[in-house]
Amino acid sequence: MDSEGTERRGRALAWLGPYPGGKLRRFASFAVVGAISTAAFVALYALARTMVGPLAANFIALSLTMLFNFAANRKYTFQTAHGAWPVQGAQYLAVYLLGLGASSGALHVSLTMVSEPPRAIETLLAVAAGAVATVIRFVLLSIWVFRPAPARA
Repeated sequence: MDSEGTERRGRALAWLGPYPGGKLRRFASFAVVGAISTAAFVALYALARTMVGPLAANFIALSLTMLFNFAANRKYTFQTAHGAWPVQGAQYLAVYLLGLGASSGALHVSLTMVSEPPRAIETLLAVAAGAVATVIRFVLLSIWVFRPAPARA
């Protein structure tokens, strides 16, 4: 591969690091935070679903888990000691809204394809739709919200 192709590939993968503790530690931490958030989401979705429809329950559950997710990823996954948290919070809100739109769209399409599924299946569809938001969130948190501080000369 020529040097231009190598450089282009390096730029495309630059969002993967560097971060304190390395890429594997960052991904593992994101997965743990995500597992905790998913468990909370399932409980909140099930509770909200007793009172409102699936899209409203999705909104409520995602909104309530958003603050934990932001704080935990900021502290543990990205170990951010730089950047103003209000700015990062505003950026995270934009990422959250994009993820909410993606997961709501995926949930809506899923529920259209599977007419009136049992509640357990509906919850699994909501979790799967949330996986779409998770991929979006991980990439945008890595390259935009919690990007590494620029190296000092």
